[in-house]
Formats: sequence, C-alpha cells, structure tokens
Amino acid sequence: MRFKPEQHFRMADQLSELALDQTDLKRTPQLHAMARVFRRLAVKAYMATDAGMKRQDWSKYNVDAMFAGLIDPPSPWDNLEEWQRYAEDLEKMPPSRQLRLLMEEAEETIVRKKLGLL
Repeated sequence: MRFKPEQHFRMADQLSELALDQTDLKRTPQLHAMARVFRRLAVKAYMATDAGMKRQDWSKYNVDAMFAGLIDPPSPWDNLEEWQRYAEDLEKMPPSRQLRLLMEEAEETIVRKKLGLL
C-alpha cells in the first residue's frame, strides 16, 4: 500500500509533537529520528509525482566540513519561489553534513508548500 505525502507529513508531525511531550530523554532523539524518516518518505513520495523536482545525490554530503558561509532561511510563511531560491543558493555551497540537513529542510518545506500544507 502506498501512502500519500500528506499522510507521511502528518505522521512526522505527530511524532515531533510526541517528542516535545516526552519526559524520557532517551526516547526524544528516537522520535525525532523517526519523524525525519517520515518527512523524507513524504518528499520521496511527492517527487515520484512531480517531474520538476530533481533528486539529490546525498552521498557527496557525507563530509565533515565547516560552513563557508551561512544563508538565513526564509520564514515558513514566505512564498514558494523564495524557498526555491534558498534551495538553489544552498546547492551552490560546498557540501557538508550540516548543509544536507538545511537542504532537506528546504526540500520538505517546498513540498509542503506545493501540497498546500503551509
């Protein structure tokens, strides 16, 4: 059974909320990690339906490196074009693990905006 991106995002949001209410400090990182997996599944499910979005080769981002610079992200209320420009600016920076997290967040926000969830 295939789930819609909206369903994956809903599950990720529920896990994130559960992590905020958690009193067990060992359980919180696990819940955040599971939420991240569901967000990535949502992006992957959406990319299968949108030919305009390209898949990233995340293997080159497995590098520990210092930021060459930092770009302030747009707010969640900024428009789709602003987030797409931000993602393009991130792609121009040298790859690193930290940059990958920022790029994943940008991708997730772009998909949420395209789905009308933000």
